[in-house]
Parts: sequence; structure tokens; C-alpha cells
Amino acid sequence: MTLLLRLCAGIAALVIGQCAGAQGAPQGPVKIVVGFAAGGPPDITARLIAARLEKRWQQPVTVENVVGASGTIAAANVARSKPDGQTLLFGVAANLAVAPATMRTPPYDPTTAFSPIAEVARGPYLWLVRADAPATDMPGFIRWARQNPGKLAYGSPGQGTVHHLATEMLKQSQGIYLLHVPYRVAPYTALVAGDVQGMFESMPAPLPLIESGRLRALAVTGPKRLAVLPNVPTFAEQGLPGIDVHSWWGFVGPAGMAPALVAQVNDDIRNVLADADVRAALARAGIEPGVGTPDAFGRFIAQEAARWKHVVAERALALE
Repeated sequence: MTLLLRLCAGIAALVIGQCAGAQGAPQGPVKIVVGFAAGGPPDITARLIAARLEKRWQQPVTVENVVGASGTIAAANVARSKPDGQTLLFGVAANLAVAPATMRTPPYDPTTAFSPIAEVARGPYLWLVRADAPATDMPGFIRWARQNPGKLAYGSPGQGTVHHLATEMLKQSQGIYLLHVPYRVAPYTALVAGDVQGMFESMPAPLPLIESGRLRALAVTGPKRLAVLPNVPTFAEQGLPGIDVHSWWGFVGPAGMAPALVAQVNDDIRNVLADADVRAALARAGIEPGVGTPDAFGRFIAQEAARWKHVVAERALALE
């Protein structure tokens, strides 16, 4: 009898353990929400990861683009979702730190509205002009802007994005005036068309246009040049050390996700980004992948949110 009880207990423990393990991953189709248009850097990266998560989870993983308000509409939608892991946000600096800092009444607090899961990548920004622009470096662009006050425009994916605030920082530091033209879609197409004369953009989206000779990159943010664009100097190399901005992307879910679920999704994303093909694809685009712990990503979001609040207050860049 004792042996039978032990056997039954062992089988029960095994079943419970298997169920617990199965519950580590989202139970059902997963939707990854991106707050920006298809074809942009966040969308490209999210889809690369989603395709591989779908294989790991053996269930549909789709990407949904919810465009508007610097990605905050998408983020607010996710914040209101059930914390079951079936709705995730591929968040970026804009909607997890920058845009809320510019709003008097943000729709959510990025430090409390989400369950941080995994930072995916960080990357630099490029300052871009058309290939036929008279400027061939940043000092040349600044001279061009000073000679044409109010006549040059720059594009961004919207007010409150890093692209926008970084350009405002550049304007203030150099005493130049550029008209801001926000777009709902990737603004580098407007740059190619000549509708604007300059803009910040993160990799990898503009790389084909640079390689084909339609756009010219004048500078890259960060401490070093990109391996894929070794001839493009940093801002600091050109005497502009204060333009210290970078893009960063990662996964969050609604607040209240179970710790075991967060840990499992983090582990799965970590495994995806350890794949040699994925790392090679990101490296070709100048993106440095790296997954830390959920707690580390949560601390980073809080630090970035505080940083941009300070930048906005210090430079009087509030937009509402």
C-alpha cells in the first residue's frame, strides 16, 4: 500500500510539474504590438524575433502595428490588456521613456504600467541628408542651416520621439533653426523625396538607401563608428560630444504578469537572440543584441524615463 501511494504521489508530482512547465510559456496565440509603421527598425526587429518565437512556442505569434502618438497608443493598449502573456509590447525609447516625459497627462506611467521582460537591443542614430545635399559632414550641415535660417526642415516619426528631441538638442546646442515635420510613416522616404533636408534615424532601415547612394550619413551617435559604415564619423569626432542618444528596444507585457511567465518569455527571447543567424542579421544592421534580466530592464526603463524628464524640463521641450 505504501509503495502504491508513493507511486501515485510520484505520478501526480510528474503531472503537476509538466503542467507547471507548460504554463511557463503563453497559452495561446501571441500578439506583439509595435507602435510604429511596418518596415521601420522596431518593426523589422520585432518580426525577426516573432518568427522564431512562433517556432519555439508552436503557436501563432503575430505583429500588429498600432501607429500614433509616438507609440503611446500602442503602449496604452497593451497596458490595458490581460497579463497572460498573449499581448506583448515591443517597446522602444519613445513610448517607454521619452514621449511620456513630454506629456502633461501621459496615458500611463512606464515604470508601473508594464511587466518588464527583456531588453533586446541598443543601437545608434544616424544623421541623414540626401546624397546631393551641399553638406558632407556635420559642420557643413550646421553652416548650411545657419546660412538658411527657417528654410531647412527635418523629419521625425512624431513629436516626443527620440528623433524629435535629439534634433531639438542639436538645434539648441548649435544655435540653428530647423522646421519640424512629423510623419506617421518612416520619414526617410520624405528625405529621399526632398520634402525635408535632414533627420535622425536608427538602423537598419536607411542602410539600403545609404548603400545605393540615395542618402548620405553625416554622423553616428555613440562612442564608436559602425562596422557596416566605417567611413561615417561619430558626432564627438566632429566636435559635437553632447548628442548622446541611442535607440533601445525590448519586450514588456501588462503589469501583473506572473513571474514564472516573465522568466520563461525572457529565456525564450534570450535563446532566439543567441541564434547565430539572428545575431548576424542584427549585426549587419548595426544593432547590438543583448538580453538581460527582467529586473535589469525594469531598472533601465526607470533610469531612461527619469533622464528624459530631466532633458525635457531642462530644455523646456514639453509638447502639450
